[in-house]
Amino acid sequence: MSVAQKMSQTELLSLFAHASNSMHEALDIPSVLRIAVTSAIQLVDARACAAGLLVDGKLAFSEYGDGLNWMPMKCRFGAGDGWVGDLIQYRKPFIVIEADAITGFDPEVAPDLAEIGQLIAIPIIGKQDDMLACLLVFDKKEGMFDAQDGVLLEQLASMVSVALENAIQLLESRRVEADLEKSVATYRTLVEQIPAITYIATLDRSRILFVSPQVEDILGYDQEEFLANQTMWSQQIHPDDHDRVIAEVKQSLQDQVSFHSEYRICAKNGRDVWVKDAAATVRDHDEDLYLQGVVYDITERKLSEEKLMQMAHFDQLTGLANRSLFHDRLDQTVAQAKRHKHKLAILYLDLDGFKAVNDTLGHEVGDTLLTETAKRLRDNVREVDTVARMGGDEFTIILNDVKSLDGIKLVANKLIAAVSAPYEHVGAEHNVTVSIGVAIYPDDSMDHDALITDADNAMYVAKNSGKNRYCFYKSK
Repeated sequence: MSVAQKMSQTELLSLFAHASNSMHEALDIPSVLRIAVTSAIQLVDARACAAGLLVDGKLAFSEYGDGLNWMPMKCRFGAGDGWVGDLIQYRKPFIVIEADAITGFDPEVAPDLAEIGQLIAIPIIGKQDDMLACLLVFDKKEGMFDAQDGVLLEQLASMVSVALENAIQLLESRRVEADLEKSVATYRTLVEQIPAITYIATLDRSRILFVSPQVEDILGYDQEEFLANQTMWSQQIHPDDHDRVIAEVKQSLQDQVSFHSEYRICAKNGRDVWVKDAAATVRDHDEDLYLQGVVYDITERKLSEEKLMQMAHFDQLTGLANRSLFHDRLDQTVAQAKRHKHKLAILYLDLDGFKAVNDTLGHEVGDTLLTETAKRLRDNVREVDTVARMGGDEFTIILNDVKSLDGIKLVANKLIAAVSAPYEHVGAEHNVTVSIGVAIYPDDSMDHDALITDADNAMYVAKNSGKNRYCFYKSK
């Protein structure tokens, strides 16, 4: 069993989120790579890991880690070094499980890695589809590396790519800021070379004095157009972010500290672009003169974080809430019901006839059936209700603020009718229906887990009573 299989979705999300936050807070490239190495070891329970940068066509390494210690590994591998050539040429991850095929780690280079039995090589690819670096993961502590390990490491590599490019941009912006203090002319020459918007503004941002040409690449406005409308920056901030960002500007000015914020801004084509805006006050003889700032496009990073959240809380096949999110929603709904003295109902659903479809027509048809069933369930409850997939062909529904048993029965009958309607891709020879168990808060129980168990037991009563029906929980 892989490390990921032993983790809960929450634990896995927490590990990825911690790695992402740490990498984006890191101030330099070596720090980003160290965080990547440590995270990789945790993800797949590896013996050791190293991260190397691609420099002049060769992978350059300086150290490797085992999760506790860092050891030197001064070496460079080029295209002629066996597996390294394949990695650089094809930029695809692979697993090496033949010790003889793992070359380059001589005892004098890395004594602890002289007898490696397994190796996963994961390329880190940049925005321009160019290879920036790679992760080398050595020997699993227990068992062999598998495909799941590779999937997790690829997800990590995607996060490392964004962090590395941000670190590169940050290094570049620092260089630009240093030159700016010498000469505005030098500043203008240099800023046009970096993939970020640089600007100079009055202390209160009421006027933009200079904006770099990258404003056209990132936001679609040319320099003259942006500078001609001095209210454009404020007007284009996303409505949900506007008040917060303006307040942060005023607070940074009041506290006399650098401004840092992440927010959405509307590009000329209507697309919302996530940006990271960092600005510092330029002073001369203790007098504040103007703001000098850099705006990075962090949309890719935000989408990556959103994808991780989606993976952690939603079923990947049906798009419904998963088991973890269902429990969170149930906690919230019970708290609201208790506060307002409302009732709620838990419906536990199991498809009748799904196994026959899956076994006879195949998993692809079975997956299509589950997806269509999920849609029918969503279409027959209110938006305030929660529909979740618990796994396999089992679903749950939280009916919020129920008024009567008749209302629950009406919903249950609608669900039975919807699920039992013909499925175009299944065929008339397979009859798919649903058995539903119902438990009510607080009538049947006030304990969350007990409510789910009660609904589950009632569902089995419905199934054993002939299927394609609903049953309310009855305590013995």
